[in-house]
This record gives sequence, structure tokens and C-alpha cells, in this order.
Amino acid sequence: MQFVTEPHRISAIDDNGKWVGDISFPPVAGYPDHVVAERVFVAPEGRGHGLAAELTKRFVDYAHERHLTVKLMCPYVKAAFRDHPEYQDLLLPEDRFNQ
Repeated sequence: MQFVTEPHRISAIDDNGKWVGDISFPPVAGYPDHVVAERVFVAPEGRGHGLAAELTKRFVDYAHERHLTVKLMCPYVKAAFRDHPEYQDLLLPEDRFNQ
């Protein structure tokens, strides 16, 4: 599996060069250091192997490296942030989950 990182998307490409999923995180208008975790999508043939979790982790690493603030829209990413307190420093204080 290869991962291709673009400014507002991380894509997963299988060993045959086929796209199998991605996470998208467009910028928030007027806030250059804010992004919205919009969605994680994994194609049916890629499901059940932890790919959504891996894409989310890669997004978290990307956001940490660039000191981004994250707004959560995707239910999957929201659940991951709830389950991983170490991710919550990327959120505004009012958006953090009770720990």
C-alpha cells in the first residue's frame, strides 16, 4: 500500500496502482491554518483491513507537522478523535471531548 499526500487529501493506492481510499480535509475559508476533516472513504475492496484508521492516523500526523487546527465533520474521524485523546490537541478547546 502506498499513500499519496496532497495539500488537502491523503490517498491510498494498492500495490497494483489502484486507488482504494482517501481522507479529505479542505481548508476553512479565512483561516489558513484550519482544515475540516470532511470525510474518509474506503472502496469496498479495501474495507476491513484498518485502512480508514491508517488514513486518519496519517492525517493526524500531517496536521501535527503543519500545526493545523482541525474541525470535525466526518463521523468516522470524530469517533477516532473521541477514542484517541492524544489527537485532541489539534482541536479548538471548545471542540474537545471530555477526557
